[in-house]
Amino acid sequence: FGAPPLCVGGGVGRGRGRGGQGVEPSPNGPATISIEGLSSSTTEAQLKNLLKSVGPIEMFKMIPQHRKAIARFSSPQHAASFQTSFHRHMIDLSHIDVSLIDG
Repeated sequence: FGAPPLCVGGGVGRGRGRGGQGVEPSPNGPATISIEGLSSSTTEAQLKNLLKSVGPIEMFKMIPQHRKAIARFSSPQHAASFQTSFHRHMIDLSHIDVSLIDG
């Protein structure tokens, strides 16, 4: 009975969409990501290259004492794509945890 989360025909009464542009993941979602579980040997340059492989970044901050980094992409689609591609990815023998955050 219930409609699947992604409807091809556009859900009736589901907000004020822009007519057929609901294909991309979370167009108005967070553009900021948190990367945790970094290896102590992972460098800022390595992470920036990984981030830029998905899209342009507006902000990047590495917090080595917490083995963590925060980055903001120019679009929420890039953030969602990075999270999908690199969550639980291994870098320098550490599996990183990537999560979308508001910020």
